[in-house]
Amino acid sequence: MLPKDLLYIGLGAAYMAKDKMDELLGDLEERGKLSREEAEKFLDDAKARAAKERTDMEASLKTALREAVAELGLATKDDVEDLKKLIKAKG
Repeated sequence: MLPKDLLYIGLGAAYMAKDKMDELLGDLEERGKLSREEAEKFLDDAKARAAKERTDMEASLKTALREAVAELGLATKDDVEDLKKLIKAKG
């Protein structure tokens, strides 16, 4: 499984969780156990946490990919550009 696939699985799960959370908060609000303002604040906080977690996960994924590329000895875009410049200068 590719890292990109894992990212999509995680995002899908997050969207499913958000829908379920909206449903749960709606139920609590209907029963009078949670005010509309409390529900909105909770959702805003959850969205902020999710955005931070997404940013952190993307950074971790990028780091892991860079390490994998380095371990495998694969050429990066910068390596290819350097080679192109070298060939152009010699040609």
